Amino acid sequence: MKSVLYDFGVSQEDVLSEYKALDIKQGDNLLCIASAGEIPLNMAALEELNIVAVDISINQLRLCRIKQFAATAMESLKAAAFLGFMPMPAHQRLELFTQAISPLLTDDDRLFWDANTNSIEQGVIKSARFERYISKVAGVGRMVIGKKNFYRLFNCNTIEEQQLLFDTRISGILVKVIFKVAFHPRLYKNSGVDAVALTHSGTHNIADFFYYRFRNFCCNTLARNNYYLQYTFFNRVLYPEALPEYLQPRNHAAFVKNSTKIEYRLTDIETALQNADQGEFNKIHLSNIGDWMSKEAMTKLLALISDKTSAEAKIVMRNIHLKPEIPASVKGLNLHYDLGRELVKTDRYPFYTIVPLTRQ
Repeated sequence: MKSVLYDFGVSQEDVLSEYKALDIKQGDNLLCIASAGEIPLNMAALEELNIVAVDISINQLRLCRIKQFAATAMESLKAAAFLGFMPMPAHQRLELFTQAISPLLTDDDRLFWDANTNSIEQGVIKSARFERYISKVAGVGRMVIGKKNFYRLFNCNTIEEQQLLFDTRISGILVKVIFKVAFHPRLYKNSGVDAVALTHSGTHNIADFFYYRFRNFCCNTLARNNYYLQYTFFNRVLYPEALPEYLQPRNHAAFVKNSTKIEYRLTDIETALQNADQGEFNKIHLSNIGDWMSKEAMTKLLALISDKTSAEAKIVMRNIHLKPEIPASVKGLNLHYDLGRELVKTDRYPFYTIVPLTRQ
């Protein structure tokens, strides 16, 4: 068994930003990167649309499926605890898996999780490479900043209160040192993310980049409503109202209905597009795939998107290292940096740049 089952336990895109960037409507046909599932699952909680979620990692798809089965087979808060967003005794997670989830799985997925019951017991989102690494970094951060200061952040009632608290109680030299150590390429590469994700980092100072966006992370939205913020600092979601959309009780009925329109495919997004009919997908979510690909491969992907989409199709991508640009050889795609800059101002995970595109 691999020491790390999958790279990501929670996808790092805020569906509320992607929903606006893609201008999601009922009946849309969305092609997206599956990753840890938050985009397809949360989209299904918010709207009735057809979703094809692709990934080259079978284990990431297995994670998506167990999240979906948990959220449909259980009451929402129990599902959240089972998955690891909230506390639950290990034996209870295993019982729920055996009784409610295992019968719903394919034989291959059941064999996988039966061989990794330790992941079930601790909550499946906690077994990912990134989450394991960040939990260690956050532990150091809590000691340096103090739990009380973080809790004060969650007790704020306005963004302005959070900004003042951050500037007076959280920000400081020691915090910047934590970032310099935790996100030094020699340590972060392979320990925090797959080395391929840093393909275009070059001389980019990742530590400084993340540190300066850390204030936005703490202050862009009300901390009490941000599950990314709570889970990052405390390895759990503190307030039920902050849970991901697909785990919100108010969305349960809609999610159960709409999740039947999610299809998972073990493939890359290029192959999915090549095999699609022209105009089959009018909305495409690329995550930060550009950070993982060569510039040449990214150019081919953009050309493929241009060829396979019809007028007014919308695309959105994120990036940290490689600034998206439309090569002169690719016709018919427009970038909307201004919209992306507006969206990131209220994004719950603003470490990425958001780049919307439109097919002319």
